[in-house]
Amino acid sequence: MKRALFLTLLTAGALALVVGRPALARGPITILGNGDFTADQGVIGGTGTADDPYLIAAVDVQAGAEDVYAIRIENVTAAFTLRGVAIQGGSSSSGAAVRIANVAGGRLESCSVSGALNGLEIVSSTGIVLRDCVLYVSGIGLRVTGDVAEHYAHDIDASNLLNNKEIRYYYGLDGETVSGLTASHLTIAGSRNVKITGNTVTSGDGIRLAFVTGSTVSANVVRRTSPVYTEHGLFLFHASGNVVEGNWLSNNRLAGLQMTLSSQNVVRQNQIYANDSGIRLVASDENQITGNLVSANVSGILLSGGSSGNTLTENVVSHENTLQGITLELADGNRIERNGVTDCEQGITLGEQATGNVVESNTILSGAYGISVYGSYNWIQKNLIAQEQRGILFPETYARSSARENEIRGNVLTDNGQHLYLCLDSSGNRIVDNAFLGAASALVADRGTGNVWTVGGAGNYWGTTTVVDANGDGVSDSPITVYPSTAVDTAPRATWSAVGAGLGILGTLTSSSITIVNGAGESVQQAVLLADAGIEPWAGFRGFPAAYIERFPGILFSYTSEAERDFTMLTVLFDLDIAFFGADGSFVGGGTMEAESEIYEAPGAFQYAVELAAGSLERLGIGEGTRLVLP
Repeated sequence: MKRALFLTLLTAGALALVVGRPALARGPITILGNGDFTADQGVIGGTGTADDPYLIAAVDVQAGAEDVYAIRIENVTAAFTLRGVAIQGGSSSSGAAVRIANVAGGRLESCSVSGALNGLEIVSSTGIVLRDCVLYVSGIGLRVTGDVAEHYAHDIDASNLLNNKEIRYYYGLDGETVSGLTASHLTIAGSRNVKITGNTVTSGDGIRLAFVTGSTVSANVVRRTSPVYTEHGLFLFHASGNVVEGNWLSNNRLAGLQMTLSSQNVVRQNQIYANDSGIRLVASDENQITGNLVSANVSGILLSGGSSGNTLTENVVSHENTLQGITLELADGNRIERNGVTDCEQGITLGEQATGNVVESNTILSGAYGISVYGSYNWIQKNLIAQEQRGILFPETYARSSARENEIRGNVLTDNGQHLYLCLDSSGNRIVDNAFLGAASALVADRGTGNVWTVGGAGNYWGTTTVVDANGDGVSDSPITVYPSTAVDTAPRATWSAVGAGLGILGTLTSSSITIVNGAGESVQQAVLLADAGIEPWAGFRGFPAAYIERFPGILFSYTSEAERDFTMLTVLFDLDIAFFGADGSFVGGGTMEAESEIYEAPGAFQYAVELAAGSLERLGIGEGTRLVLP
């Protein structure tokens, strides 16, 4: 009640209650050195010492449309206090109502900001005290930046409000827990071994970690509920060795999770939805990004600024609103493995300055371009690329750059408008041991120079292209010419089997077998692949080439407990049979799932499910009374 009363009186112009005199109106205040603490800049007292700071009080500072800052105090060593100052206006996106930079010590007491885009900006300063200030802004409320941890050493307590919610700012924590807060701003800086959990930060500045190590950020909600002009949801700056898990980051204007100059963090099992970028790494190395659901962001996961040595595994990046699924710009030596990328305009992009990266065993489906390659010296192997307009694309750069010496090996491309296109500026790339399924020779084009299609006597499989293998060595007796460059695959593969092939995530599953005892008491052995952890249940038969399902093992989905779950057949172009079993192996139900159906509901709670080619339930006698015997 006191805080609300104070605000009411303040907006009514009764600043006299704070400082004992009427408020005066004036234009912006600019102090760029100790000599600028003058009456012209609003100083009404003090000598600039710690015991007698310069005082600016009882003034209404109004910024015009072209003013970047209403109050700007920089490069001063003198002590100062702003008390009872009301700041109005300031619409510049590059500015703020108040900017304090390169300052050691200063106080803001009972000040207010209204009608501004951004509130308070503290840059490369130390020892700033903030008390009982009220910020009403449509952008960033409190921005603190600096190059060392000491630049975050400020005394900012919960008496300060941003858009009617508390500002929470902590410096120098060691082993504490920060939990259960509902706030508009949460900063943890210069700290270690902190547990940050169960907080809700909405329509404000998000959660910021600066110079934080060994901490856990878990089960927090950071999102916008109104279109305020804020930045990132969760921002790690110079933060290393932390775990970020199980957070919900949504509808933030820039990145759901931004990491800058932050290394050796683990980011796992977060849900990141409808931000501009889902996860963005800038100049950040050796982080593990795993098991995250990244959906409906303009850019799913982005690595730039020289980020290197990062591992991206088992993330699902999806939604038709996603323009770029996983993008590597200026990035070297990263590993992109076992991710599911679906419904993105561009699945995985290797930019001009993306070199030495490994893109392996990913399932990339149902978009415009599966993998786009501008960079050089990358390995692209064992990926399943299906239902794309173009599977692997080396886009034309019109001599701006040259994509060279990339290894395209062991990938499976099926049901694409065009499997592979190599541009004019491609050279020395090696394309070997890939399976181009369907009428493949017509779906591959090489316009480059010196691209190699046979390595060590191994070429590619060219789908329905007729080959002759008179001696039965598995290699066609005749080469295949790739147009328009007239490059030659001198050793095309005569046959191909989906078993053991690089089928993205599916190709990494462990082979096993199960015993099914049908109602007649007959035991049947069935070869299966085990999908029991992480992204494996998501992958299933997504994108699998329909012509090979009859000769392929089934999939055993194994969960940790019984529950009701739904299956989807989106991006599966053929019918499948499915049988559900309880924890004790008893039959729960089953049936045929139709190709490309969105939802298939199980008849009840189950722990195990077996997917098989359509017609298998009848063939194996699976029905009432059937039992599943696990290996």
